Order: sequence, then structure tokens, then C-alpha cells
Amino acid sequence: MTPVPHLLDYFREVVVVDTEFRPRGDGLQEVRCVCARQLASGQEHRLWVDGLVPCPYPTGSDCLFVAHYASAELISHRSLAWPQPTNILDTCVEFSAVTAGKRGLDQGRKLPDALAYFRLPHIAQEEKDEMRALALVDRRNSEYTVAERSALLDYCWSDVHGTAALLSKLEASLCL
Repeated sequence: MTPVPHLLDYFREVVVVDTEFRPRGDGLQEVRCVCARQLASGQEHRLWVDGLVPCPYPTGSDCLFVAHYASAELISHRSLAWPQPTNILDTCVEFSAVTAGKRGLDQGRKLPDALAYFRLPHIAQEEKDEMRALALVDRRNSEYTVAERSALLDYCWSDVHGTAALLSKLEASLCL
């Protein structure tokens, strides 16, 4: 039996990313925080965005950028004046393709839905909604308390962890 190729056979680095943000209404976002994990190196990034900061992970042609509903993270990149990734894999799109006709009509495509489908650990949708509401508060990043920053970063990190777990379930079905 031929082994299934792994994404790291094709890319020097696979970077799983999530951001928390507030839409500005002009196509850009007030990015609150960015979390990422580089799968090859194991390097982790948990960044509260307060001012101009450089992109902490690679985005070049030898790297794969992975996110669940990646357009949100791509807008965060544009909002932070970071380089756009060359190669992008959206686990929401891939989950939809893999489960087309297999999910119940009431099963959504959000990250908790996808994780539940594969019986992977995930936070409750209520907790997710609570953290999203915190990110949407109309205030500057510097006005968040230490506890609020920590809660948003932990929540953002949980989505990186969940997306990485989902990626491992989807990887065999990818057409590379």
C-alpha cells in the first residue's frame, strides 16, 4: 500500500492561523489578536495586536497557510499590511467538499460543527459566541483588560488547535 502524502511533503512549512477582529465597515478589520502554529517547526505565535507589528510566520511560495474560513484571516493580513500568503487552504471549504451529501441538514460548516462531525474536541458554540462578542466591542485594543486579552488569545489559540486537528482528518482527501 502506498503511503498517503503529507502536506509537509509538498511545503517547507504549514502554518495554521486564526485571528479575532472587529470589522471596520470599510472592508478592513481592527485585528485584536493573531494565533498561529507552524506544523514543521512547532513554533507557536500568540500575538495581541497593539500597533504595527510584522507578520510572525512565513507566507511565501514554499509555505501553506491554513485557516477555517480563510477569507477572514486574509482580510486581517490586509488590515495589518502583512504579505498575503501564496498558498491557501481553507478547511471550511475542504470540510464542505468532503462531507457533501453526508452531513445532516441541521449540521453547519462552522469550526465547532466540523470538529463535532469528526468527534474531535471543541468548545461550545455559546462560548465561541461570547468570545466573538468580546472581539466585536467598539474600543481600542489597548483598552482591553489583561483578563480580556488573555481570554481572547486563549479562544483564538483553541481555534488554531481545532483547525490543525480538522486538517489532519481532511488531509487524506486533499488533491495536491
